[in-house]
Amino acid sequence: MTSFERVLGALAGTPQPRPPFTLTLSLFGARLTGCPLQEYYRRPDRYAEGQAAVVDLCGPDILFAPFALSLEAEAFGSDLIFLPDYPPNVRKPSVRSADGFIALPLPDVDSHPSLAYLRESVRLLAAEHAGRIPVCAIVTASVDLPAMVMGIDQWLETLLSDPDLASRTLEHAERHFVALANALLDDGASFIALPIMFSNPQVLFPRMITEVILPALARSFSQVRGPIVFHHGGNPMLPLLREYLGLPNVAGYAVDHRDSLGDARRLLGSDRLLLGNLSGPTLSRMPIDSALETVDRILEDCRDDRRFIFATSGADIPISTPPELLRAVAGRIASFPGSP
Repeated sequence: MTSFERVLGALAGTPQPRPPFTLTLSLFGARLTGCPLQEYYRRPDRYAEGQAAVVDLCGPDILFAPFALSLEAEAFGSDLIFLPDYPPNVRKPSVRSADGFIALPLPDVDSHPSLAYLRESVRLLAAEHAGRIPVCAIVTASVDLPAMVMGIDQWLETLLSDPDLASRTLEHAERHFVALANALLDDGASFIALPIMFSNPQVLFPRMITEVILPALARSFSQVRGPIVFHHGGNPMLPLLREYLGLPNVAGYAVDHRDSLGDARRLLGSDRLLLGNLSGPTLSRMPIDSALETVDRILEDCRDDRRFIFATSGADIPISTPPELLRAVAGRIASFPGSP
């Protein structure tokens, strides 16, 4: 059985010999190939080499395109910084107001170098692993893009103080999101994942989420020509998970490691894809025995769940994580019996 067949089986809810799984190893490919990060996040061929090494290491059932949302901010004129052992980050926003963001021309998804890197990485991964391993592209949600480009503080202030300006800002962001998401799907991504921060009650008032954020997400999601995975964005998802269920084109929900998988399944119902929930960012600090105990608990909790994909939650698994730990996690999942 190929990884494609396992993931499709999870979507359909069919019995499988073992659970499908993925680990967020977008960054880790640079370690496996010894590629400098400033090269890894600029040359699609080096990124694809890194992901081929990830396949050789642990054989995940889903591969990730670059998890580097800052490249979209760069396409809007923001300056980036490359820190040791991390994906690039925004050093200086290109603008510091919503009016400034709206005035920015939308970057050309066909020609801007930062976006061309993302697209060519997807093309190379899709071509190399065609028919065997699905590729997930990572895109900044329209509700988060303004924060990336003009700063979290300015976007929060706009949302709280000027609803009309916030609405026009979201419309500008939505046009970019739809163009890039559909381009990546056309390039061969099987689906896109959105780590969404500005949909969480730890960031915004619930009323603002239901009245402003969710309608904006619904508008943009409805224009995407492929399946979407709604990612927790670094915060627990359960408090508003029920509110997210009406969004169009969402095939699955990737929950935080602090979320109960059982409670998430009860909220989602039996026909939604659930992904989670081993903490990826803290994995480097876990002894192998502790990591495997956590893996066992997650697998046992979801033993009868046919629409479950084991996945790490959060951002990239740190580059300092021992490869033998990742190999052991993958081996433990591969040896676990599938759902009946």
